[in-house]
Amino acid sequence: MKFNKSLLLLLAMSFIGGFASCDYIHDDLQPCPTGMDLVFRYDYNLQRADMFSDHVGSVSVYLFDENGKFLFKQVESNRVSEQPLRDNNYKMHLNLQPGKYQYVVEALQVPYEQAIQNGGANFVKTEPQDGDEMKVITHVLDHDGNGLVPNNALPLDTLWHGMRATPIEVVQDKVTQDTVSLVRDTKQISVSLREIDDPARIDVADYDFRITDKNSRLLWDNSVDESVSVFYTPYATRNTEDKSVDGQIGSIGRMAHADFMTSRLLYHDKAADDAVLSITNKKTGREVVRVNLPDILSRLRSAAEIYRYTPQEFLDRGYDYQLTFFLKGDTWEYANVEISVLSWAKRIQYETVGF
Repeated sequence: MKFNKSLLLLLAMSFIGGFASCDYIHDDLQPCPTGMDLVFRYDYNLQRADMFSDHVGSVSVYLFDENGKFLFKQVESNRVSEQPLRDNNYKMHLNLQPGKYQYVVEALQVPYEQAIQNGGANFVKTEPQDGDEMKVITHVLDHDGNGLVPNNALPLDTLWHGMRATPIEVVQDKVTQDTVSLVRDTKQISVSLREIDDPARIDVADYDFRITDKNSRLLWDNSVDESVSVFYTPYATRNTEDKSVDGQIGSIGRMAHADFMTSRLLYHDKAADDAVLSITNKKTGREVVRVNLPDILSRLRSAAEIYRYTPQEFLDRGYDYQLTFFLKGDTWEYANVEISVLSWAKRIQYETVGF
């Protein structure tokens, strides 16, 4: 009998202690943690390394219930005085009641309010209101009535996307953890021209560079609404002079350079739907370069360690491409295509085949 009384006393104390540790009885004790911690990763790249803390400066999480109805937005950004996202152990805590949730994530280099005031082209987003569905969220790149993306000599602010469309459950008295894998949507594309027969003749001012695509409208799930055609012009152009062996400038030749930033590039089964890079000689009016941009960039997949990627995954993982076209008069003979994370280039010979 004494044994039973002792056992009951121990069980009662344990039961009461369990409640007290979660602040059910004593106000001076901390409540049991609950809600959700989000960890962000930007490792969907060709380096296969997490670069979130180095690249991302602002994250916005749009939270939805299990039926896809909008609840609230939570934002955290680096500031001059404090830079929480640079911490390799950074996580965003969401105070949530038990239930099931979904989310869409936008990430930028700077807070959205700062990005849209930078003077260049911007992704203007549609914010959901209480009860809205996830599909309300869109990012539309600025363009005029003719389809021109007006960069005003400035690059785009880098845009990343993440999401969870399968509900995750948050339970009582426990912190649920989830990891967000970010995909970079903005692409840096640097184009160079070299004249083979007369290397000193080339001048960037003599050429019109443009990229034409249908990628200005990004939807909530990072798919692209391709109903509108837009075209990009370089945000920066320049000539670079060759140095001779004796240190004199310009005695050998020069190269012309044009730098673009674009929205997400898509690889289509029908080549006619792909983005096009076009370069026209202003003096002669002749189009000296016209290439299927996703096709020529995705040919870098021949590296053994990345060959398993599909063309689309390769384009989504890569973000910094260089193309050099070698001209003979108004015809390009061949091109070198490079990407910053690879230590080699692929030479592509000109072929008069339509696409």
